[in-house]
Amino acid sequence: MEKITLEELSNEWLLSREKFVKESTYSIYCTHVGNHIVPQFGNLICQDITSDGIQNRINTWLSRNEQNQLSEKTIKDIITILKSILKYGVKKMYIPNTDFDFKIPNSMIKIKRKKIVTYTLKEQKIIYDAVSQNISYKNLGILFCLYTGIRIGEVCALKWKDIDFTNNVVYISKTLQRIYIRIPENDMINKGYSKITITSPKTISVERIIPISSELINIVEMVKPEDLDTYFLTGTTKFIEPRTYRNYYKKFITSLDINVLKFHSLRHSFATRCIEAGADYKTVSELLGHTSVNITMNLYVHPSIEQKRKCIEMVSLH
Repeated sequence: MEKITLEELSNEWLLSREKFVKESTYSIYCTHVGNHIVPQFGNLICQDITSDGIQNRINTWLSRNEQNQLSEKTIKDIITILKSILKYGVKKMYIPNTDFDFKIPNSMIKIKRKKIVTYTLKEQKIIYDAVSQNISYKNLGILFCLYTGIRIGEVCALKWKDIDFTNNVVYISKTLQRIYIRIPENDMINKGYSKITITSPKTISVERIIPISSELINIVEMVKPEDLDTYFLTGTTKFIEPRTYRNYYKKFITSLDINVLKFHSLRHSFATRCIEAGADYKTVSELLGHTSVNITMNLYVHPSIEQKRKCIEMVSLH
C-alpha cells in the first residue's frame, strides 16, 4: 500500500471530480479543501488514518471554531467532502478498508440563526417612487428583485428575452457568478484565477416561472429595448457581475436616506410581504425556488405571541 498524505489524496480526489461536477461546484470543493481540510488534516498519513483519529481531529477543530465562526452548513459541507475523499482513498487502496464512522458533536456546532432583515412597507414605497422617477436598467433591476424575489446572480444573468410580455411572466433559468478556478499544477490548492460563469442552477426547483404584476410590467415596458437578446441590467450584450451591481445598489439606497440593507434583503422583503398577505407557503416556496417548503417556513414563518395565544385558547379546558 502506497504511503501518501491526506493532502496528496485530496489533490488526487479533486482531479478525479473535476470533469464530473459543475465548475462552480468544483470551485467550492477546492476552496473547502484548501482552506479547511488540508490545514486541519493534510499531514495525516493515509495508511494510518482511523475513524477515532479523524474524530479526534474534528473535535479539536470544532472546539476552535468559535473564533472562525463557520456556519453549521459550512461545517457539514466540509465534513461531507472529507468523507468523500476518504472513501476515494479506500477505493484506491491508499487507506485500509475501513468504514469511517465519525460525526459532528451537536454541542460543538455554533448554530447561528441569521435574523431576516427586510425593508418596511414605507421604505419599499420610497424605493418604488425613486425608481419610477428615474427609470434606468440598473434602477429597474432593484425594483424587479424587490417584487419578484429573484437573487442577484439571477438578475445579473437575466436577458430581456426571458420576459414574456404576452403572459406577463419571467423565466428564471440561469445564474451569473464569479468563481475561483484552481490550476492543477505543482500546488493546485494555492494557484488559480477567478472568472465569471453563467450556468443553469443545481436543482430543477431553482428554474422557475414567476408572474409579473401589471404595475411592474408597465414600468418594465418603458425601457424595453428593441434587441431582446441583451442583458436586463444593461440593455446591451455586456453583463454586470454581482459584485459591481451590489456596489451600485448600495449607492442607490444610500441616496434615498433609508436603511441600507444587504441586496439579499430585497428577496427577504418580497417573501415576507407574500407571507404577510396570506399566500400559502408552497406557492411562496416555488416562487423563491427553494428546494423544499420547509426552507421557506423556517426562514419566514414566525408566529407572533398573539397567534400563539390564539392557538392556546383554541385548546383551552372549557
